[in-house]
Amino acid sequence: MTDRVKGVRDFTGKEAVLRQETIKKIRESYELFGFEPIETPVLEYLSLFTEKSGPEIENQMYSFEDKKGEKLALRPEHTVSRMRVVAEDRSIQKPLKAYGIGNVWRYEDVAKGRYREFLQADVDIYGSSSISSDAEIIACIDYALKRVGISGYTIHINNRKVLQTLLDTLKISVENGYKVLKELDKVDKNGIDSVVKALSEFLEKEQTDGIKNFIEGNLPLKSDGNAEIRELINYLDLYGIKNTVVDNALVRGLDYYDGNIFEFIVDSSEYKGSIAGGGRYDKLSSKFGATIPVVGCAIGFERVMEILKNRITDDFAGSYCVINIDNSDKAIEVTMRLRNKGQITDLLLDAASLSKGLDYCNSKRIRYAVIVGNKDLANGEVTIRDLKEKKDIKMKIQEI
Repeated sequence: MTDRVKGVRDFTGKEAVLRQETIKKIRESYELFGFEPIETPVLEYLSLFTEKSGPEIENQMYSFEDKKGEKLALRPEHTVSRMRVVAEDRSIQKPLKAYGIGNVWRYEDVAKGRYREFLQADVDIYGSSSISSDAEIIACIDYALKRVGISGYTIHINNRKVLQTLLDTLKISVENGYKVLKELDKVDKNGIDSVVKALSEFLEKEQTDGIKNFIEGNLPLKSDGNAEIRELINYLDLYGIKNTVVDNALVRGLDYYDGNIFEFIVDSSEYKGSIAGGGRYDKLSSKFGATIPVVGCAIGFERVMEILKNRITDDFAGSYCVINIDNSDKAIEVTMRLRNKGQITDLLLDAASLSKGLDYCNSKRIRYAVIVGNKDLANGEVTIRDLKEKKDIKMKIQEI
């Protein structure tokens, strides 16, 4: 079978180049904020994820037994793997600002911007319980998104303590509480009425009315989480970040969040939905026998690419191609002169007719064709053709 596996993709041409350029800009943004890389293996023991995130996560994972019968899994995200590293290595100085950029795998329904193999680019701060670290994380993601050309989003903020206060106030059981949060997480997609209808199937009317009032902002609650949200917004003000909104329906799907949570939401003709999300998960480290407060956020790289790839133009790239029309050794010298000056330069190694060489340049949208032929070489020159402006210039090889 030669078919591609469902939910994975191939990347070629300009899209592949755009992906690499975007990864580079994100990495540079993270490092500008003082984050350092931690790399973890693609393969982990399955128990690492089932014990830390609950057994239900196995349904969303690629898991298998190796030849010795060990149960392994492809990592479904970076967070738990990196927590393993930080919790086990007590020599790591904290607070630690770390990032990870790499592929992860989840067995989920395939849709636009959602695949089974995808790239995550996330940042975490370990060892700081200050809300200022929550703001630093958001500011870093905000900077990275703007650096790659994404804007016009709003940053939705909520707090899991507020949600827990809601469940306690309405006297909703632990079992039903989990189901309530799962339904709340669908408000953005399905609407309030649809969610309330689903809740009414297992909650009393007084409880569903209370949840609806809460979502609409008509049920004030006394919770430490409200103070944490206000403090976060005040810190973000100092960064000049004003595009925040308190979203009572924001839950975040992963179970380990226990403080502020946040999502970057785009609502435009290019894309609608979340492009980054995270929050505080101080209690996760206890499952590794440690006490390490943590806050983090991940960019949904594939969703960002859904936006950026629609902006790919068919314009000429500012790169060069050396066309060796008379099979001269000088073509390599000319090529290396350009490369040593930092210019992206292709080389047609086999002798090519001028027409075929120019066809190749046009197909690749290469702007400058450097034509190396015996007639010009007799004068120590080459011809450089600007394919966009349709101009030729002669240049001495020594001047390249």
